[in-house]
Amino acid sequence: MNLAILQDGQLDRQPDKRTSWADLCRVFAIFGVVLIHACGAAAFYQYGKIPQLDWLSANLLDSLVRCSVPLFVMLSGSLLLKTVGAPVTIRQVLRRINKVLFPLLTWNVAYLIYVSYHTGTPINLLSMLSEPPMYHLWFVYMIIGIYILLPVFQALFDLVRDRRDLQAYLLAIWCVVTCIPIYWSIPLLTLLQQDSLLGYGGYFLIGGVIASSNRNQFSTLFWFLIYVAGVVATFFLTLHFSEQANRAVETAYIYFSPNVAVSAIAAFVLFKRARIPESIAKYLQKIGDKTFLVYFMHVVFIKPVSVAVSIINLPMFVSIFLIAFITFMISLVVAAGIRLIPNSRRIFG
Repeated sequence: MNLAILQDGQLDRQPDKRTSWADLCRVFAIFGVVLIHACGAAAFYQYGKIPQLDWLSANLLDSLVRCSVPLFVMLSGSLLLKTVGAPVTIRQVLRRINKVLFPLLTWNVAYLIYVSYHTGTPINLLSMLSEPPMYHLWFVYMIIGIYILLPVFQALFDLVRDRRDLQAYLLAIWCVVTCIPIYWSIPLLTLLQQDSLLGYGGYFLIGGVIASSNRNQFSTLFWFLIYVAGVVATFFLTLHFSEQANRAVETAYIYFSPNVAVSAIAAFVLFKRARIPESIAKYLQKIGDKTFLVYFMHVVFIKPVSVAVSIINLPMFVSIFLIAFITFMISLVVAAGIRLIPNSRRIFG
């Protein structure tokens, strides 16, 4: 299963070049999400309270995988936006939303019970209509929003797919309206009444355009260096902002920040160019099938794993990576068990 498109990205055919790179991207992204949360749980928010080197380790690891969420959205666009075929119908949109909505409701209720048990707060089912009961579920709400607008994104994709000029134009506007204001306010946008454009739909379209293009205008080394440049910018900007505020500041971590956008786009191009041996591809596909479940449940395991790992005197860099790896593996094993339950996909994702 593909987390980015939730249930509709799972293909029944044998792994090929397209699905193999997509599975690799998916597995990297879900581990990246777990690693981001491990950084937060172990060190990042302890700025000034732990040794600086420990905090820098968390910042570096987080910066390396901060592109993970945009990767999921771009992967979704690459698999959902059609280069050929009939237009997207309302029925197809409703079917996709339906497949996502049932697992979301299941996990929403589960987390409402979980939070109530640990905090003593009463369970309010209607609260899920105003905010997710657990912080990481925002992503699934966002994906539903993209599904609702899928016919609109398909129309935009059809318009720009073969037009390099329009692709550059739309990308430039998206960057100016959505990305640059993360750091620099642009009052003119408010005067023009244009202070929002596409949101995560921008990543969705970018993924579709990159996947549909067969042009290799720049070398793989070029894109790798662009990714590294984005990571380095994220690292040093986060360090700078945190030193100024004397606390952990996540401004440079925002998924629309130019540095994260640059690293995410470059990473996606690199994954698209990856060629995976079939012997490895089949394992990536098996892990990818459980991505949605791992995403839903990993936050339950990350805190106790963090406590257990903290007992061992390890360098922070190693400790954070170990927390993420153990959490990921536990989630994967539990997900494999859930898969044995009849109709588990419909209920749990």
